Amino acid sequence: MSRKVDERIGAELARAEAEGSCLAPASRADCAALQRRVRRRRTAEEDRIISPVPGIYARWVHWRSLKPPQRALGIIRGLAALHPDWVFCGPSAALVRGISVSWASLRRTHVVCGPRDGKRLAARIVRHQIDVGEAEVVGGIRVTSLERTAFDCMRDARFPDALAVADSVLRLTGMGRGALRRLLRRSFAGHRGIARVLATCDWADSRAESGGESVARAIMIERGVALPAIQVRLADPLDEDGWFRVDFTWLGKDGRPVAGELDGLVKYVDPAFMGGLGLEAVIAGERRREARITAYNMRVARFSLGEVVNEASFWRWVRLYGIPFGPPPECRHGVPVRALAGGWNPSCGAGEMDLGTWRLEYQVVAA
Repeated sequence: MSRKVDERIGAELARAEAEGSCLAPASRADCAALQRRVRRRRTAEEDRIISPVPGIYARWVHWRSLKPPQRALGIIRGLAALHPDWVFCGPSAALVRGISVSWASLRRTHVVCGPRDGKRLAARIVRHQIDVGEAEVVGGIRVTSLERTAFDCMRDARFPDALAVADSVLRLTGMGRGALRRLLRRSFAGHRGIARVLATCDWADSRAESGGESVARAIMIERGVALPAIQVRLADPLDEDGWFRVDFTWLGKDGRPVAGELDGLVKYVDPAFMGGLGLEAVIAGERRREARITAYNMRVARFSLGEVVNEASFWRWVRLYGIPFGPPPECRHGVPVRALAGGWNPSCGAGEMDLGTWRLEYQVVAA
């Protein structure tokens, strides 16, 4: 490869990286040059080029630094540039729209394309034959409509993953669960899986701040744990103008409130969650916040999503903190239909709790 070509491709790869995309080469010459670099066996790591799917490329050093959703989105953007007539659907469309989907569902890219394209698709690309109606353009990428995307993701997903989709649709659009239910019923009445999709909508709550919180709540529901209040807003006891939110809150079996906090690395590594602060400042802020929560005589129960998924660790955690629970609810179409109501009033609004020496004023953030 000539120095001139090498410099041009290097600049194009840098541009694609800045845009969060894999590179779709603009010419056959660039494509051939990239293919030669992919095939090289003895290449310095910083010069190594990979092709995640045929036709698009990325530098290995950059690619290995990305999380699965970033890789999936890079592939989608690269394919959108390579095939501008394609419409992305299912989990791929959800990712583009910012809807919470499981990382496992992002291992393959889902597209609606012509039958000729289907004959030469890579193994990581799944071709669907569905009526997309009017495709929408989101971030320069053609995707299925919001209702089509939500339905396709929820129809075949397990209840926890389906609830994460429903929660995030409400969070992103501002619509209520009833409106989402009516939209999906009107659009997909009679379609396979509509019953379980509508049943999942009955549990949806826009106050869940992340897919992890939604999955954790769904597992709690499936196992019979009392419904928690979500994202309860508490007054800061040391700052009359300050406040903070708690992921989950229950009234424990002994009458003492329990604050459940889902630990995730995202709040320590993602700039969007760090508020421009360094890691040490974020950790110090979390410690101060927890100390002020305990000033209300509340137990703080920290847990990871992995601890919730693991049934043995889950029940140890529930019993340790005295979180109320009952028998697992009845399920229909793989979705719970009843649950034990407990904790603080999960409905929206403000209220008070008398905790002996403390009177706790709280506000449940509106959906």
